[in-house]
Amino acid sequence: MTPAVPFSFPGIAADVRRLGDLLALGLRAAEWQAPEKVAVLNLACGRADETGVLLGAVAPQATELFYLGIDLRPPEIAEARSRWIPNAPPGWQLDFRAGDASRTDRMKQLPPFDFTFIRHQNYWHDAAVWEVLYRNALDGLKPGGLLAITSYFDREHELAMACLSQCGGRKLADLRNPHSRPLDDAPNKSVDRRLALFVR
Repeated sequence: MTPAVPFSFPGIAADVRRLGDLLALGLRAAEWQAPEKVAVLNLACGRADETGVLLGAVAPQATELFYLGIDLRPPEIAEARSRWIPNAPPGWQLDFRAGDASRTDRMKQLPPFDFTFIRHQNYWHDAAVWEVLYRNALDGLKPGGLLAITSYFDREHELAMACLSQCGGRKLADLRNPHSRPLDDAPNKSVDRRLALFVR
């Protein structure tokens, strides 16, 4: 899916292309079978720059799709809407909402999801909040549904995976991104350095 407006910063287009390749590898490792009708949740999505490659990976042949991105920051959600909703294919419903991604258990109108994605999860920032978010994300999956996370650095990734396991997740794949772009302003961090996929 092509963005309706350009990405906000140089390098994002290349980053999301690399993420798409990484997701494809991870989904193969997890033996993902994409349904024809698919529901996808993108938690703490920010501008949701990855929407196009994410849907290309998890819903390549979907005839019907529901995709929801949730983030606390209204400006980022507004940007995501302007970038992705205008070019949504027929039969695809894309929505972006400003809200607390850790409170999906209170959003009773949400359907169960086939695939939930958390890019650059931030377990390091507030472990207690992220534990709630992970637990709710796992609980919101359909039987056989996948939860995927990416991380900026290895230690946080290991902690997040341990937390997901404690929350009832079973790891199917953990891949390192060989082409992850180092962040100049954050030593030892890089874009989508690791990807892990879990089932409930």
